[in-house]
Amino acid sequence: MPSLIDLRRRIRAVKSTQQITKAMKMIAASRLRKSQDRILNARPFSNEMLRVLRGLAARTDPSAHPLLAVREEKSALIIIVTADKGLCGSFNTNILKAASQVLLGDPSRKVAVGLVGRKGRDFFRRRGYDVRYERVNVFQRLNFEDAREIADLATAQFVEPKVDA
Repeated sequence: MPSLIDLRRRIRAVKSTQQITKAMKMIAASRLRKSQDRILNARPFSNEMLRVLRGLAARTDPSAHPLLAVREEKSALIIIVTADKGLCGSFNTNILKAASQVLLGDPSRKVAVGLVGRKGRDFFRRRGYDVRYERVNVFQRLNFEDAREIADLATAQFVEPKVDA
């Protein structure tokens, strides 16, 4: 049976762990709030840009640019973005579940994946999917060049044409 000193030491250790966990939660909540604010602030810009692009695409001849080509959808490329670490609750789990449903949804359509983030890469690598490209450690120093590289890879897959959608 543990002595009274051992029990007190254990209680102190548990309280210390609780304080550390509470501080980590507060930091994570603060970061999440900042990210959500940035996303919400970018939405009007994104919606307006989408409206302009749709208007341009409707007025443009599809043969004018290879990205405007409409093809029968036999194969698709899905870009799946997950985190590099697992300290974000059910974020990765929900993304991987939704992606798996899309990938298994239509067996007649061939689907390849582009992966951004370590969690998605590890998940789909173990299951043997057709992985066209993968990027990890993007979120440590996220910038426009990373987004451009991912978009260029996806665009090249469509233009070559290795995928139809």
